[in-house]
Amino acid sequence: MKRSRPATARGRAVEALRRVLERGERAGPLAGEMARGLSRPDQDLLRELVLGVLRWKSALDDEIAGMCRVPLGKLAPNLREILEVALYQARHLDRIPAYAAVSEAVDLARGSGGEGAARLVNGVLRGVLLLPQPGPPKDARDAAALARHFSHPAFLVERWLARFGPERTRAILEADNAAPRLDLLVHPRRGTRDALREGLAREGVVTEPSPIAPLALTVQSGNPLRARAFAEGRFSIQDVGSQLLPLLLPEGDLLVDLAAAPGGKSLSAIAHGRARRTLALDRSWGRLLRVAENGKRLGVPEVRPVAADVAATPLPSAAFDRVLLDAPCSGTGTLRKNPEIRYRVTPEAIERLARAQVAALTASAALLAPGGYLLYATCSLEEEENERVVDAVVGRAPELEKAPIAAPAGLEPFVDGARLRLFPDATTDGFTAHLLRRRPHEPCPRSPGRG
Repeated sequence: MKRSRPATARGRAVEALRRVLERGERAGPLAGEMARGLSRPDQDLLRELVLGVLRWKSALDDEIAGMCRVPLGKLAPNLREILEVALYQARHLDRIPAYAAVSEAVDLARGSGGEGAARLVNGVLRGVLLLPQPGPPKDARDAAALARHFSHPAFLVERWLARFGPERTRAILEADNAAPRLDLLVHPRRGTRDALREGLAREGVVTEPSPIAPLALTVQSGNPLRARAFAEGRFSIQDVGSQLLPLLLPEGDLLVDLAAAPGGKSLSAIAHGRARRTLALDRSWGRLLRVAENGKRLGVPEVRPVAADVAATPLPSAAFDRVLLDAPCSGTGTLRKNPEIRYRVTPEAIERLARAQVAALTASAALLAPGGYLLYATCSLEEEENERVVDAVVGRAPELEKAPIAAPAGLEPFVDGARLRLFPDATTDGFTAHLLRRRPHEPCPRSPGRG
């Protein structure tokens, strides 16, 4: 018999959290799936609850454990998630009174585990809410306390403190736990950024121009996907950092975009005039279908989808002047948008990814013609996936060299020689990129003349 789906946003949030943490499902797409059939306000609430609990889970659990007589790991199914959802509402949302969050949590617990479960949830929540909400740790170098308060893996906080210092690490943690943004890439063939902004405003969608991406708008309120401009192909959804990557390449004719789906960087390269046409390679037919659909909606036929694996492309070697590899990575620069990553990433997983990235970058470099440029990028902050990968590949390929990035306007503070580094902040997620070049052929030495 098929199990019925919970009726309320809070009940569905409880189920979604269990599926994310127990089955490894992706939080954003799952929240969208679980929201079907709810009102629009409840759809928004469901997404907020799922992603919010994942961003603050360790801090929520710390408060709950201090009041609960049963160890959290031994609670009956659903009770831990019911407590987390209710406490997140009470601590982080202001549109729902705390007493209402507690009341519905008690009802959910009663339906899940009977009167005993309802009494436990009621007692824990009322006890916790009598206490002030704990603040962030005062010691900026206390990795364990920072990890617990901001719900990040302790090993990540420790390495960020060592590599970036306490001030930068605290800024990353705060950005990761802030509300995510929605960024739009304006397609200039169908109007200017200012014109799109004005048109969206007339439909109740408020946006702000990005200070670092010339064709980007960041949504402040409203849903742009319901606006006429979306159906008309005047913009696509793409993070600011991802939009910027093609701007780090010198202008060229044909860009080979590897691991390209859903095609955002190819579209950005065309929109910014960095390429006149692209080959968008990806090994997933389903994701390539999205590339084709996006190109058709936006009126950009110059983006050509190609089904191929980065490690074994059907393309000829040493034949292309511009190559972009946005490599699969740990995603530690995107923990705001993908908070579930924090419960899956490990040092061992990062090392495995780094080995695959070395292989992918080596294969990508083989496509470069003499004098051609390759941009290697990840949405990771880890040097194992960035600097060490680049150094390993360049170190064994004398024909490759690091190439200084000509920083576009507004990006100068983020460029250091051949590297761009964007940390998560109010304007973007975290990205790291390196520009490489294949050395031109050296001219053959002339034989000395006679006479």
